[in-house]
Amino acid sequence: MTDPIRTTRRAALALGAAALAAPAIVPAAARAHGFAPPVVLVHGAWHGAWAWSKLLHPLAESGVMATAVELSGLGANSHRQAPEIGLRAHVQDLSNHLFYNDLRGAVVVGHSYGGCVLSGALAQDRDRRIAHAIYLDALILDDGEALASHVPPQVAETFAAATEAGAMIPPRPPEAREKIWGLTGDLAEWADARLRPMSARCFTETIEGSPWRDGVRYTYQRCTQNQNPLFDAFMAQAEADPRFRTQTINGHHDVMAIDPALMRDALLAAF
Repeated sequence: MTDPIRTTRRAALALGAAALAAPAIVPAAARAHGFAPPVVLVHGAWHGAWAWSKLLHPLAESGVMATAVELSGLGANSHRQAPEIGLRAHVQDLSNHLFYNDLRGAVVVGHSYGGCVLSGALAQDRDRRIAHAIYLDALILDDGEALASHVPPQVAETFAAATEAGAMIPPRPPEAREKIWGLTGDLAEWADARLRPMSARCFTETIEGSPWRDGVRYTYQRCTQNQNPLFDAFMAQAEADPRFRTQTINGHHDVMAIDPALMRDALLAAF
């Protein structure tokens, strides 16, 4: 079932009530009294927790407690970057965030590369802290897969060589960011100052174990203004998988920074 996400909260609420089979949106009154699940936000490649900063206040206004994970070597942790930091360290970052903040029944949103981190954390979630996994324009990894498993062979070979050399992968060049992420003008300058290189191991390390667990809800949200066919493929995979509910968002890849209200409504509609 694929649901379009509109630009107003009223439409998002109507969407949630449109079908009995769709998960209900947590009412505002319930959220205000602490009955909304905790939301954990996992950023994508080269980004940091800052990517979610414009979304946190709209979520709080809606009664949703949200926290953003700062992955090792990125964002506020970029001064600790090192070639040995890879996907497995980032999976541990998310698992630690859930454990040390004692979060249970959590809705975890993995954006882009953050979907790799989410898959890895699901695979080792023995305490069953994750109740709802939302892949936001993200990669979905299965047991033994890496991000490099889903790119053309020549790109995967480049990642492998960079890993062997202990190299860092720089962010996308400025001229490509508008096309790839939708960042323009002042917003692009704001992001440019914060994007950081990351270890090639983030792209070549594999997850260990299956992310599929009984009792976990799975949602795939596709940003329709992002024309990257990689995410079209993951959307098609999710649509064909009965474990997933799918939604479309009329926004670009970095929608959480570009249109925080739209992103808020999409998350509320997914609850």
